[in-house]
Amino acid sequence: MKNLQKLLILGVGKMGGSLLKGLLNNANMNFNITIVEPNLNSNNYDLINQNKVKHYGSIQEIKEPDFDLILFAVKPQVIEEVCNDILQNLNQKKVFSIISILAGTKVKTFENYFKYSPIIRSMPNLAVSEGSGITALYANNSTDKLFKDTAYSIFSEVGEVIWVDDENMMDVITATSGSGPAYYFFLTECLSLVAQEMGLSPKDADKLSRQVAIGSSDIMKDSTESLSNLREKVTSKGGTTEAALEVLINPEKEFYTIFKKAVNKAYEKSKELSN
Repeated sequence: MKNLQKLLILGVGKMGGSLLKGLLNNANMNFNITIVEPNLNSNNYDLINQNKVKHYGSIQEIKEPDFDLILFAVKPQVIEEVCNDILQNLNQKKVFSIISILAGTKVKTFENYFKYSPIIRSMPNLAVSEGSGITALYANNSTDKLFKDTAYSIFSEVGEVIWVDDENMMDVITATSGSGPAYYFFLTECLSLVAQEMGLSPKDADKLSRQVAIGSSDIMKDSTESLSNLREKVTSKGGTTEAALEVLINPEKEFYTIFKKAVNKAYEKSKELSN
């Protein structure tokens, strides 16, 4: 029997639970998985029971403290406590490989505790919970190709993956991709509210707006054309869409300017939290 890599997942909330589900659904993932989660929800409880995943309520309870890879999915504000618990309770004779999905937590935070560890910082977005997310990955200098391939395999199970060479770009990723779903939810919400003001019932307006967002996303996903080409293809000369876009894409670029200001605000907040 092939020896499986021993993977410890710390935290099985929305993101951690989504990654766990993706790993368990992939027959090619060669991991012996243990999780630490003090507040396991019913869905994840059923998932780990069905797949016979070892579960502990705390790091101190772990009976076999020898792991190859640790995935950090805890809240950023408890990272110091968690790292100290690892140093006190797990096998320190080997160098752990580390993957972090903690927003605003730099690689150097982990290097302060695990000096020689290969460390990959990730920024997945909310849609990983549906298997259609996007994750940005950044690796420190101790990371080899094999570990990069392992991380890519994990996150490609829940969506698309990109690599960045500059860790500062993770703040850009946070402001665009990490916060991005909320921007689209708001635009869809606005479309629904306008439809209601024009006379549609709230139920029909919500259904219409949601499906517009879903259908448009499907078109973008299946197309290799640029976003501007897709927009132009549905904008008939002298038609209703052109009339609307003349307001949205006016010479003063008011909508673009407001949107850019909002994303920049998120970017500055991400940098503030990272520091």
